[in-house]
Amino acid sequence: MRFSKQLGQVFLKNKTYLKKIASFLEIDKEDVVEIGSGRGELTQFLLCAKSVACVELDPRLIQILKDKFSLFPQVRIISKDILKLNLKEIGKNLVVVGNIPFFISNSLIRYLIENRRLIKKAFLTFQKEFAEKLVAKPKDKNYSFLSCYIQYYAQVEILFTIPKTAFSPPPEVDASFVRLIFFKEPRYKVEDEDFFFRLIRKVFSQRRKKIINVLGDKKELISVLEEVGINKDIRGDALSIKEYARVVNCLVKRKYSLKRTKKR
Repeated sequence: MRFSKQLGQVFLKNKTYLKKIASFLEIDKEDVVEIGSGRGELTQFLLCAKSVACVELDPRLIQILKDKFSLFPQVRIISKDILKLNLKEIGKNLVVVGNIPFFISNSLIRYLIENRRLIKKAFLTFQKEFAEKLVAKPKDKNYSFLSCYIQYYAQVEILFTIPKTAFSPPPEVDASFVRLIFFKEPRYKVEDEDFFFRLIRKVFSQRRKKIINVLGDKKELISVLEEVGINKDIRGDALSIKEYARVVNCLVKRKYSLKRTKKR
């Protein structure tokens, strides 16, 4: 069977890395959603779970999966795009697992966040550079809007790197296996989340500039930064999520207006 470039198919076939992934999962008695089950290479290590929903978009692979796991009543094969799947139909306290097509990474992060109240944790394979953005901290070169967005909602950790040679066909870059544990509530109280993320996106659009030179009313912003105890000369890529929350809450209290930017 030919691989589909359109679907971004790269299958993890190296058993050493499949077993290493399985060793981190701790899915006994858990309801698991596997994204992009392929031919079931990883699925075979998920059978200890209470249930496994295998979500696969390629119709050519659906019958392969059905034949391979026909004797396992806990396995359900779902022919669908994961981004269009209603997770409420699967359950709650879900564990999401998958070797995903790299091109859906951004959309998948957004999907997981939107469904975070149904998800306990996720274990996913991302392009290494993308994974480094997920875990980046202030002043890191990879620190970005994406870093703030996901870390506001989840604890993120890179567990290990998977070389491109472990995949078939091999992608152009190495991958990282990432764990996300979603908070029941965000770590920091923010009075207006939409404003919070619009501000962060705007700041990172000019990440090397001082924050007071990006957001508009310089005099007002200097006053806000002084009130929350942040140096007025700080750049956006040096602010932590906690500091962004303090700035935003102060701006909201002052009814500060921010020109609308592209939605996250």
